[in-house]
Amino acid sequence: MRNSDGDIIQWNVICLDIDGEVRAQEALRLAQDRLARSSQAASLAELSASIAHEVNQPLAAIVANSHACRRWLSATPPNLERANITAERIIRDANSAADVVARIRALFKQSTEARTVTAIATVMAEARDLMAEEAAPGGVRITLEVRGALPTVLLDRAQIQQVLVNLIRNGIEAMEGMAGDRLLNLLAGSIPEGIQVEVADSGAGPADLDKVFDPFFTTKTDGMGMGLAICRSIVEAHGGELWAERTEPRGAIFIFTLPTEMKVE
Repeated sequence: MRNSDGDIIQWNVICLDIDGEVRAQEALRLAQDRLARSSQAASLAELSASIAHEVNQPLAAIVANSHACRRWLSATPPNLERANITAERIIRDANSAADVVARIRALFKQSTEARTVTAIATVMAEARDLMAEEAAPGGVRITLEVRGALPTVLLDRAQIQQVLVNLIRNGIEAMEGMAGDRLLNLLAGSIPEGIQVEVADSGAGPADLDKVFDPFFTTKTDGMGMGLAICRSIVEAHGGELWAERTEPRGAIFIFTLPTEMKVE
């Protein structure tokens, strides 16, 4: 304190105990560190599960075709024509497994190098043809409708094809054991922001639409619950959206959008 002349006439000392505040800050820092490590572990688990889920499909096809090839070669006389066909399928599925790993790596790196200006109708037709053999034993017919002249879009052809294959496979599985006509419709049309693709089935429909895209949520006895989560990640990485709706009297429709791009930047 000073007097009127500015001379110091008294000192006042204040002592504050900040021990509790410092300890609280340290506890908060430790909690944040633990949360960060838990998030990293969860991300690693999700990545591992996604790779296992996606690679398992072509690997299972490789095993099945290998057994078939051995049967054709063991026949008396050996059926070389059929063995050659199954050998070609083994090569196709092996390449597919390698492509899946490359696509997942590109997805988590947020890579855009593989994106090209593509006609979505061509990608849809390829996905339909890939799934035709899987759909036939269950009596499922796959139709494809393109409404109007669609603009081209900038996309990773292999990733979007994987999205379509997963949605088609889910539709086929949803109609297993269903009575009546088993029809799976693929539809593409224009929207103001770009294009919209729909995959509709006549199955029982998902029990919980709010959870079908959650990682590790599945209604299948042998499922991992990663397929739709990966599909949504791929679509969102392309700047689009993916959602599901119920249809009447039964069935479900999965819809995703992709923004229009006229050139590769």
